[in-house]
Formats: sequence, C-alpha cells, structure tokens
Amino acid sequence: MGYQTNQVASSLKKKPLKIVVAFPAPVSDNRFFFGELWKGYRDFKKEMQFYNCQVIEAPYDYDGINSFAVNMRSIFRQCEGKLDGVICGGKLLEEDILAADSLARSGIPLVLVSENAEKLEYLCSIQSDHERDGRMAAELLEAQIPKNSQILVIAGDILLPSNRKNLSGFESYMKEAGGNHPIIKIYGHEALDGVQDRILDVLKNNPDVKGMYSVSARGSLFLAKAAEELGLKGEIRIIGSDINPESAFYLKEGIIHFIIDKQPRHQVQVGMNRLLAYLVQRKEPLIKDEELTSIIICRSNIDKYMK
Repeated sequence: MGYQTNQVASSLKKKPLKIVVAFPAPVSDNRFFFGELWKGYRDFKKEMQFYNCQVIEAPYDYDGINSFAVNMRSIFRQCEGKLDGVICGGKLLEEDILAADSLARSGIPLVLVSENAEKLEYLCSIQSDHERDGRMAAELLEAQIPKNSQILVIAGDILLPSNRKNLSGFESYMKEAGGNHPIIKIYGHEALDGVQDRILDVLKNNPDVKGMYSVSARGSLFLAKAAEELGLKGEIRIIGSDINPESAFYLKEGIIHFIIDKQPRHQVQVGMNRLLAYLVQRKEPLIKDEELTSIIICRSNIDKYMK
C-alpha cells in the first residue's frame, strides 16, 4: 500500500541514542574557530529534540588531564561501553588517535569535523577544501599587491594536515601566477609561540611586505593587531581566515580586507546530520571525506554572515 516507516518516530520507541560531542574547549586562543564549532553544534541541538538522543558534551584540551583520550576513556567506562556515536574535531594527538581507534574497534561510528586522521578508521570526515582555501586567498592577495613585493604568511600548526594543505594551495597558486612574490613563513598557532612578536619583527625589518595571509583564525588576529600597532592600515593587504566577532571588527575597520570562512558551524551540522542518518536510518555517507566550499567575506556582505 506504499507505507513507509517514519524513521524519526520509530527512533522514539527505542532506547536513547548516546552520542558524544568532543571539540577543544572554546577558551583562550581556541575560542575563535572551536567556539564556532560549539555554536554550530548547539544550533543543531535544537533540531535534535525530534530524535531520541542523549548527548554527552566532552570539551577537551591538550594538558594531559582533560585530553580527548582521557575524557573518552572515562565516558566509555561510565557508559559501560554503550555508546552509539562520537563526533569530534580539532587536532588529535597520538594518544587521542589510539583512543578513537579503540572506539572504532568497538563498533562505535566516529565522525570527524575540520580535520581527518590518516591512521584512524572513521565513518566520515567533514571539512573545508583546505588546498582550495589557500588558492582562493592567494588569488585575492596576488591581485591587490605590486609584483615582486613580499608576502608574510602565518602558516599555523605544522602538525595539522589542514594547515599544511592550505599553505600548499597558497604557494602553488602564487607560483603559477608568476608574480615573483618572496614568501616569509611563520609557524606557530598560539600566543605562547610568540607569533605576535615575530610578526612585528618581520614587518619592522622587511618594508617590502605588502601582503599578509593566515591559514588560521587566531593567526589572522595576530596579523591585524600587528598592522594596527605599526600604523600600517591600508598599506598592507591582509587576507584572514574564519569569521568571528574579533575578525569582523578588523574587517569593518579596513585592516583585514577579505576573510576566507570555512564555515565551521555548517561543518558541524553536516557532520551531525551524517551521524544521525547512519544511526537512525543506517544510511552510509555517500562521501567518506566530504569537503565543503568556503566563502569569501568582505565588508559589503559581512552583516549577512554575522547574523
């Protein structure tokens, strides 16, 4: 008679789905990108009322006390191994990968957001096209600065595949464009790495730097603050990564000129959709490593994206 089961209604009859959401805690420098991941999850959580879900929030850090691995082992014991799924994001260290791998061996599906991990079995990963992000930034910057001028790039965390791919895309486009722009790279991803002071030192000693780019959200703010401190507004073109209240301020002030936004909120929501579709309907993701398209934000459209 054409009857089809309502999967959502059916899920209400079953025991609650236990899902762990684990992203780095949105504190200090992590509040920029990872704060957006948490906001995306909480926006989606409002829709999850239609599913019979018990969500365990597990923010983690890298101090060895509240790491991803430590938190997951604790949750696994408390739930007696009865977890239905895990969605996580950020950099997973070796110990974290081992903990995540043990979940996969227990038959618990894992969805990765913002990064993937080569040594890990997972249901799917949701991230931006990192290499394309770098190429987009390079195209924007190359069109705005004089030939032969120098470019300063905040290359981020060398351990993150996303940062390495982003830089690779940026450099490959610049090479193809033939603008002959020497690139100065600064690695580091937080204030403790002395990134701000190193940027100031480069700018004071290299007057030919006419363009700057950061592969990460926090690095974008380091660049903007340095340009502001040295009175270089309008003299150096800056391309940033990821929109947040701080970067939006510098964009409106004309210190940052464009922002390549990887849409972290959207990444989380797509990841949650993929996980729930698998748990409720047993629908396998069509693409294991799904790359979402980033957007370019400028002063003329920023109000739309900050709502």
